[in-house]
Amino acid sequence: MRRRIIMNRTHETLAFDFDERTGHAVGSATVLDASRMPPEFTVHGKRAVYARRVDAWWRGRAIPSTRDGIARVLADLHLHSTVHLLDQTRGLSLSDQYWVRDMDEDVRWQDVNFFTNPFPEQLGYALLSERSSSHRFSFDAPDASTGGDLPKRWTIGDDGTRLLVKTGRTGQEPVNELIASQLAGRLGIPAVRYTLGEYENRPVSICAEMLTDTQELVSAWQALGMVKHDNRLSARDQWAAAARALGADGRQVDDATDDWLLVDWLMRNTDRHYNNFDLTGATETLETQPAPLFDTGASLWAGELRVSNADYQTRPFYTTVKSPTARRQLHLIRDWDRYDLDALDDWPEFVAQRLNEYGLMAESRVEQIRRMLHDRVHQARQARDQRP
Repeated sequence: MRRRIIMNRTHETLAFDFDERTGHAVGSATVLDASRMPPEFTVHGKRAVYARRVDAWWRGRAIPSTRDGIARVLADLHLHSTVHLLDQTRGLSLSDQYWVRDMDEDVRWQDVNFFTNPFPEQLGYALLSERSSSHRFSFDAPDASTGGDLPKRWTIGDDGTRLLVKTGRTGQEPVNELIASQLAGRLGIPAVRYTLGEYENRPVSICAEMLTDTQELVSAWQALGMVKHDNRLSARDQWAAAARALGADGRQVDDATDDWLLVDWLMRNTDRHYNNFDLTGATETLETQPAPLFDTGASLWAGELRVSNADYQTRPFYTTVKSPTARRQLHLIRDWDRYDLDALDDWPEFVAQRLNEYGLMAESRVEQIRRMLHDRVHQARQARDQRP
């Protein structure tokens, strides 16, 4: 039996017993700093620090089993699961400041974190590559705790910046990320800036780490799980209430929510969900604010046979099985006065130019997309003019 500590940067947050024979936590954890412990240990306003919750938190830090190509990588590395891969590390990440150490272990955050220390990149290459690799190498890298279903890896730029390199399923997703970030720039919306690169003859998107070594991401899913559900509120208002409960400014949250609702409509994004719009939290001051817009790759009809502006099911605020929902979400935007929609007059032509540059689809399909985007801009203006 080992006594282990869940750390938040330099702060001890929870202590728990770990049974090496079973590979599971035992009993209930001891709370050392409730203000800095991981969000998953607060459920609807109450502490939940039992052993199964500790195990679930640890599993949740691993690469999801749904990651494209992960089964091949695990087989090549002779690992049973992504959790087994995570077990080879301290659980360190570039998305938050949490990590685990043994109670009697003499190790410091300053010496092991990935924000300021170098890390090996062989694991990242294996996760992003379509080629097999049976070489043994260090798993102590942020890639072991990076979420999402699309292949990705972390690297360090020449100037020391941490960079996330991400591919797509159709090849179009990286281009879409670039287009979405430039659209956000036209509208004055805070967003992660993406550039395009190439890896093994495939396009990839590249973005700089959005956090500092004193910040962490708190997903909408985590925030909603921490606070008591109020059945009187709509899904949008429920999210805003959860963000305010964590200390975020209500107006900033409303504005950020409007931002991604508008960008998702214009881009026809079909994959916004509670794990890809977030808050950023400061681990030392505990200040919280909305994160910039990111992850808009599943847009512009990527992977779809037909390019159409028929209504469609979208997430997260309307998720009915039978009824289309995208237009309903468009009408959830509350402050249209923040946006200069005239800046979108030539945006469809810009998108068409970008798509044609990379030769990923026929010109006739690009022309269809251009025409559909003009219609989406028109419908956005109608929604603005029809507001109550």
